[in-house]
Amino acid sequence: MKGWGTALIKDVKSRGYVEVNGVLYPPNSEEALSKPMKQKKRSKNIKTGWIDDSRNIKNKEKYKDPFIQLVKQELGIEVWPEFYFSTERLFRIDYAIPEYKIAIEQEGGIFMKGNSGHSSGTGIARDMEKNNLLVETGWRLIRRQPSEMLTIETLNIIKKALL
Repeated sequence: MKGWGTALIKDVKSRGYVEVNGVLYPPNSEEALSKPMKQKKRSKNIKTGWIDDSRNIKNKEKYKDPFIQLVKQELGIEVWPEFYFSTERLFRIDYAIPEYKIAIEQEGGIFMKGNSGHSSGTGIARDMEKNNLLVETGWRLIRRQPSEMLTIETLNIIKKALL
């Protein structure tokens, strides 16, 4: 019986009752109408599918993995992780070099048995749609296995794509 009071208060508030000094009042009562309403802060989420997209900025600040550091050190290029490149779909690129419109996908789980993630019919179809959208919007795609990410070969492929 312990939580029934909390549930009751939550239910009453969900129906519009307003709490003033610990007392709940009906929505149209004088007490409720005299209480100033709190304005919710709206976050300024910018969704452009580019480097000014707030999702991309957040991901760039959040992730600093060895691949990003390697490319920065060896090629002097900024790599953006988990990059949203589209506003129509929530597709993300594992790694992006937006300045050159180069997308780098790390193809994990390709040898897993069964219908998991990207190897299921649905996953393959979704990846095909994403890859086609990348090409339609002018991106070049590099696909690598996880074991190949931190290699000279991957750096050389990126160098060639820069030309």
